[in-house]
Amino acid sequence: MTALPAVTAPVLAEALDALPARLRRKVDDAVVRARGWPVTGTADGVSVRVDESTTVTLVAVDGVVRGAADARCSCLLAPNCLHRMAVLALAPVDDAVPAGPPTSPDEPATDGPATDRPGGAATDRQVEPASGRPVDPVAGPVPGVPAAAAPPAGAAAVAGGTTAAVAAGAASDGGLTDRQRVAAEGLWRVAVEVLSAGVVGCGVVLRTALLRAVHEARANGLYRAAASGTRVAAGLRAAREAEPHHRLAELTDDLRELLAVSRRLRGAAPPAGDLGPLLGVARRAYDPQAGLRLYGLCTVPVVTDSGYAGVVTYLADRTGRLWTVADLAPGDAGRAVGAGDATVAVGESGLSHRQLTRAGLVVSGGTASESGQLGAGRAVRAVRATGAGWADEPLAGLWTQPLPEQVRRAFDAVTLPVPERPAGADLLFLTVRVLGGHQHAVLVETGDGTVLTLTAADEHAVLPYRDNLRLLAGAVGAELRLVGRLDPTRRATVQALSVGSTSTDGPGFDLPESWAGHADLGYDRLHSSQLRAGDPGTVGGGSAGLAGSASRPRVGDPAAELLRRQVERVVSGGRAVQALADPVARRVRLARLDLGAQLLTTMGDAARARPRDAFGRLTDDDGQAFAQSWLALAVYEAAASRALAEASWLP
Repeated sequence: MTALPAVTAPVLAEALDALPARLRRKVDDAVVRARGWPVTGTADGVSVRVDESTTVTLVAVDGVVRGAADARCSCLLAPNCLHRMAVLALAPVDDAVPAGPPTSPDEPATDGPATDRPGGAATDRQVEPASGRPVDPVAGPVPGVPAAAAPPAGAAAVAGGTTAAVAAGAASDGGLTDRQRVAAEGLWRVAVEVLSAGVVGCGVVLRTALLRAVHEARANGLYRAAASGTRVAAGLRAAREAEPHHRLAELTDDLRELLAVSRRLRGAAPPAGDLGPLLGVARRAYDPQAGLRLYGLCTVPVVTDSGYAGVVTYLADRTGRLWTVADLAPGDAGRAVGAGDATVAVGESGLSHRQLTRAGLVVSGGTASESGQLGAGRAVRAVRATGAGWADEPLAGLWTQPLPEQVRRAFDAVTLPVPERPAGADLLFLTVRVLGGHQHAVLVETGDGTVLTLTAADEHAVLPYRDNLRLLAGAVGAELRLVGRLDPTRRATVQALSVGSTSTDGPGFDLPESWAGHADLGYDRLHSSQLRAGDPGTVGGGSAGLAGSASRPRVGDPAAELLRRQVERVVSGGRAVQALADPVARRVRLARLDLGAQLLTTMGDAARARPRDAFGRLTDDDGQAFAQSWLALAVYEAAASRALAEASWLP
């Protein structure tokens, strides 16, 4: 079937506004029926056949429906009909950031999804500090949560740079404009409605209202809030349509981010140093770089919740500093698979990303963002050069940093917004021994005896992560070098990105010579013929190699997980579910999370509150008190879980 073109949020909102109130209640049912309507491509768009006498026509410009008049229906009720609205609601939403003037004559006008999460699901989020203190550095003090220490070192310096980047979108006195405050207020109120309704109650009408608020926020320079709202809208749609990549945990984190940022923007004027991180940036600024000699390290497929996919390749220079070159565009996991063989958009080296991970580059006239992402301007010159093995300098130096220092660096990195996070700062470089496997995880042990759990960086079936991990579990006793991404939400857990054997005898892998000694687990598919197993009985599962405390992967703290379930339950079922929920605050208090128990009790009381007027009659409740209480609990749970996860790594 021909795919529907993308639709802008204003077009979707205008079509919904045109419907009478009696038809708005039927939109969700109409969307279900519209999934079976045949779609045919035309010279300037698509035609959707509803029945023998009714056809919906979409006219697209550059693949996007940009005006309400470009969506037409042939029925007698058009344009105020359900047919037109149902087709538009099925179409993907165009959320591209409007292109501004280029940073320099040699730079592209846009930089792709600057706030997206490279690396797959549940990673690279804009999150709160790794300390266990109940504070949100983005949203400021949250009602019910006492104040705490300042954000980690380095955040202030980053904030200063970002403030300069967005100064043009703020008022002349450095604060927010009236239009920005109105946009933030609208985004906050819609987010409150989404939380109160939950996934089960968020149909097309509420999702369209969210997309409209996101559009207004982006148009007024609230880029970070708009990016969060876009991810929430995509997550709600994935949940309602039961898409396999939907993750309630990710939707919960995105909604927390949306409420936190919009609440802070609508409140009292934030300090000057906080304004930059709150607003975010539409695109990165690229600065000229001296000649770079780069060595490929690993290549990682990317699939984001906001509809982008592609690839990120990590490189190191002579000093060991990490750089990235990315290829991200609208698409799904299928695009991420193909992007590995796409030509690297830096100069004219002719290398694909999968080739660059085992080769090198000499770059002149290059540009890069402050975070280390390489630019692709017209003046950039790059030629292929010899790469380096992981056991050779300068790459070998990445594995010499003590584990405690790497862990602290990675936890500090995940507290920063994604565009400001230094390239590779959340990566860990480990030398480990394989203990075995359990379900879809692999247990390994570091040289100092720390037992870690390796998990798949992405769960999409078209990517070979899970198959590679199952095979890796069979190499019990193998000594491996590993590049992984810290999972800040689970105890001593690493998302495995790339592995290489440290020896040519004993348990391990005999990799093809063309792989240059390492396998990128998101692209290279390991085979059983490459495996040198230490114990034939463990091949294919590795469970026989597990013993004692290593018999199953480590999970989070039980009390923190209980809090997390309460937070996620509200996102799934809405306020009504929490109002009827069994109280669990006593169990949380027995685990000595006293503040968490208090916040949980407050949220339950807010969910059950039924305000009445002077005559005892029930009055409407706008849900803001409940949203404030949920946000306080969600911020506390995230900080506590992260602190417990960090403690599981360190002595």
